[in-house]
This record gives sequence, C-alpha cells and structure tokens, in this order.
Amino acid sequence: FGLLAIPMASLPVVAADEQASDGRVSTVTRLVKLFLDKEASLGAAVRNADAATLAGLLTDDFELRTSARAASPVPRAEWMREILRTRQAGGAINRMAVHDFGPIAIASFTQDGPAGPVFIVDVWHRQETDWKLAVRYAGPAGSPAFAIPGGGANEPEFSKKY
Repeated sequence: FGLLAIPMASLPVVAADEQASDGRVSTVTRLVKLFLDKEASLGAAVRNADAATLAGLLTDDFELRTSARAASPVPRAEWMREILRTRQAGGAINRMAVHDFGPIAIASFTQDGPAGPVFIVDVWHRQETDWKLAVRYAGPAGSPAFAIPGGGANEPEFSKKY
C-alpha cells in the first residue's frame, strides 16, 4: 500500500493522548487502549523470543526506519532476527497518541530504551479483522533544546506586515 499516496489532509483523524501536556493523566481512549495492547503483545513476543507471534503481528513487508539510518530501512527478517536475539523489547510506553485513517492507524509514543528515551511512530495496517505493524520509525527522543522547525513553543514570532 502506498502510505505517501494517501492525501492525509482529507482523511478523518481521531487523536488521543495518554497524558495531558499539563501533567494530569487523562482517560485512555479506546484507540489508545487498543494500541497499547498491541504494543504489549509485540513486547511480550520479543521478551519471550516468540518468532511466530512476532511474525503474526507484522505485515509481510514490515520495515524499521531509524533516524540514524533514514535512507536505509531495516527489513523485516533482519529486524526480527536482531530483536529476538537481544530480547530488548523496550520499557514503559508513555504519551501515546493514535490517529485513525480507516485502514491505517498511526500510533506515536515515547518508550524507555537502554540508551534513553526513544520516540517511536508505528504505522499499523488493518488486515481483515486485525491490525499488523507495517512500518516503525524510531529515533532518540532528544532534548527540548534540539530545535525542530515549527515544533518549539519558543519559536520566534514574526509581526505581520499589512
């Protein structure tokens, strides 16, 4: 399926945050609960080195894309071999948000990792009655001091000239 070919602006979006930005914990929505459960199943399969269960949670063309190797995706077989060898499923998942685009759902969250927090974006594809992980994007969660254009609360304001 061509994810980039989907005109995202015209699709319905349902977003749900696991934690409000002011620190209060909000009620977890149905979609967040669903994908927290899916992520827990992935983690359990990795920790148990259960290749069959892990394979059943992935699309046949799954790939991992990391910020350090943005142009070089890690194919499904290579990722499975390495993740099952290390059994490093990651730690606690925080701040999950889910965007529902019909047959595609995008779950983003931070997860504790051995070298610090990781920001993950998982693209789930509905296949018949279940969801399969199609693409995982991952990179260090980083520091608020790392500027991403349009992403900072302290972005300079430009006065409008009429």
